[in-house]
Amino acid sequence: MRTKQRLGQIGDYWLSKRERSELWYRTWYDSKSRNTRRASLGTADFDEAQLRLAEWIRLNQRLEQEKPEDVPLAVVLDRYYEKHAKHTRSARISRLAIDKLKGFFVDAGVSILTTEGSQSDFESHLRRLGSSDGYIARIQTVLKAAVNRSHQHHEIASAPYVRVTPANKERERILTLDEAAALFNANPPEHILMYLLLAFNTLARPEAILELQPFQVDFENRLIRLNPPGRQQTKKFRPTLPITDTILPWLQVNAGKPFFVTWHKNQASPIGSIKTTWRKLRKEAGLDKDVVPYTIRHTMATELRKRGVPGWEVSGFLGHKQGGITERYAKFAPDYLGQAAQAIDEYFQELQPHVERDLSLNVIPLRTTCAPLQTGGDSQVIEKLERLNGFEPSTCTLARYRSTN
Repeated sequence: MRTKQRLGQIGDYWLSKRERSELWYRTWYDSKSRNTRRASLGTADFDEAQLRLAEWIRLNQRLEQEKPEDVPLAVVLDRYYEKHAKHTRSARISRLAIDKLKGFFVDAGVSILTTEGSQSDFESHLRRLGSSDGYIARIQTVLKAAVNRSHQHHEIASAPYVRVTPANKERERILTLDEAAALFNANPPEHILMYLLLAFNTLARPEAILELQPFQVDFENRLIRLNPPGRQQTKKFRPTLPITDTILPWLQVNAGKPFFVTWHKNQASPIGSIKTTWRKLRKEAGLDKDVVPYTIRHTMATELRKRGVPGWEVSGFLGHKQGGITERYAKFAPDYLGQAAQAIDEYFQELQPHVERDLSLNVIPLRTTCAPLQTGGDSQVIEKLERLNGFEPSTCTLARYRSTN
């Protein structure tokens, strides 16, 4: 029996309209319910409806252990983006990588990756465009993840090997003391100043710093929990760190804000990225394009090793887990990662003479009870507290100090 050809039919799907509606619908016969079902394509234009139907089928039609040569690489890439990558923090990077891959391989099947020289040709193509080893590796990682996802979901029978170019570690940028000072002397806005201080004092990754909230700071035990309660740890492990003497007062005076890196008092969510502001800061500081937010992390890790800090403490600050070293209650020991914290404070003591502004607020830990304020008779400390917080501190010690000065 011949099946009737329906309007705009592609495979088991066709276009139809409902009564009193101008919109076109994706339509199919559901054998389980024995009913015809519909889903709106959101357009009244027939040509546009055909394109949307074709795109939907491309991304959603059932693939079951297909041969790699029978499945377009572009389909595998687009499915990876729609089903996974678009919901991650690196969605934009993944989208750009997929566009470059589709532009080079065009309509080729997944099996093109097994053709001798195909992956090398793609890498050469990226190098001609001026791409760095790190950028090439990032694109290759997206390709590998897309192919592996398709195989894991049984869409393709086998996953071709995808080579990832090793990043050139020797090109890793490290800041000199003068270059680090230049970042602070470039007059960064208040929230970027706080970002710099946290980055230098915690060695944390940018996203962990931007998402840091006051409830993650334990002032009593002087600890920063970079991984908030309820957040599952990932391969980019977020450790618990001791609070250095340098960053302590900055944490105290900003503890009333929604996030430590806050550009607006009513900010309801963390800043997604500082790339634009960072480029402006870097230009103002007179630094080259190799200086990125991660450069601070690399710089301070190098500084700690130069200052004789044990490797396991450096790894602890970086969030690199090592078997047999991390203990559940170790962070509550008085000397927890103590050499690393001391080395960071020493670094700032050497940095301060090169920086035009005072990076040390000279404030002791604020408690709920009254305690002597170590100001040396200088009311500038209180003025710093008020300026950074945007309100007058209400502790009894500060109130008494203001009344007598």
